[in-house]
Formats: sequence, structure tokens, C-alpha cells
Amino acid sequence: MNQSAKVIKRNIRQSIRQQRQSISIKESAQAAESLCKNLVNLDAYQSSPTIASYLTFDGEIGTQLINQQIQKDKKVCFLPKLKPWPPNRLWFMPYTPNAPLNKNRYGIPEVDLPVDQAIRPSQLDIILMPLVAFDELGNRLGMGGGFYDATLAHLPTMGRKPLCLGLAYEQQKQDILPAEPWDFQIDGVITEKNVYWFSQ
Repeated sequence: MNQSAKVIKRNIRQSIRQQRQSISIKESAQAAESLCKNLVNLDAYQSSPTIASYLTFDGEIGTQLINQQIQKDKKVCFLPKLKPWPPNRLWFMPYTPNAPLNKNRYGIPEVDLPVDQAIRPSQLDIILMPLVAFDELGNRLGMGGGFYDATLAHLPTMGRKPLCLGLAYEQQKQDILPAEPWDFQIDGVITEKNVYWFSQ
């Protein structure tokens, strides 16, 4: 990555994380509810039995309602779990309201179950992904660890690819983001106001 792209990404991360932290509890709850409705109304959601979500962290738009709705609709919910260093990759673990949780090295709760219960990303129907920023070309800016990029990099070569959707506040949308060859392009982004689809 060239130095200017790295600086731009760092500045965007800093700016948007500050914006997210300034959203009131009431606004955040309303946005999370609207986003959940936008997701549930998708035909792809209705027809998908296995969905990977995540637990909200660092001011991200809330996923609690989504995770509850997935289970209410008799679908199977999975959550990411960090693989040990190295490499920067994720397991996807089954999640229920009674699942034991443990915080990872970043302080994010993860399902504390044996990893032989993990599912391959290619076996999922939908993967819901956190993000710091996105643009209308389908570029996603994460926290910089590259966990989703590395985990999902092989998906285009698989016979079956899940629908990969970012979740965000509308204000996280940018005109254009610096993109690198290894950045995984998402299929769409759901916000509290819109659903964006990207042609790959």
C-alpha cells in the first residue's frame, strides 16, 4: 500500500469512528431497528437458512436485533472468532442466546466453543460484515486487521459463494475509497436508510 493511501485510510477511520461515537443512544437504537427491517425485507434473507453476523463493537450500528431476528426466523446464526496468530483469519461459530462467550484480544466477545463446530465461509448463505466506511463501487474499509479480506479471499474461486453484505450507518458512505488488489469487494451494504447493491 502506498503511503498516501495508508494516510487517507487512517484519516477516514479516525473521522468515522469519532462520528459513530457521537450518535445518541436513541438515534443508534432507531437506526439499528430500521437496518434490521431493511435486511429482513430482502428476498435473499428470506431464502437463506445460514447467516453469519457479528456482535457490535466500537460504536458500530447495532446487530442485537438482527441476531435475535435470525433466530426468531428459525435460521442458524454464526459469529466470527479470531484464529490464533498467525494468520489473520476467522472461524464462523454457531451462536445461540445461551452460547458461552469470551472476549478476544481486542475485547470483542466471541463464541467459546470447540473450533470443530465452525462452518466454512463457503457453506454460509449470507455473511454480514462490519465496516468503517464504504463507497458506491463496493469498496469496504475495515479496522485494518484484514481478517475478513484474508478469510474470504478464496470465495470467488469456490463453486458456491455466500452473499456478503456490509452493515453501516448511512453517514459511513464515502464518495470513493482507496482500494488495494487484496481488498475483498462486498456485494452490497445495508444502512438504516438504503440498501446498496454493487456489480462485481
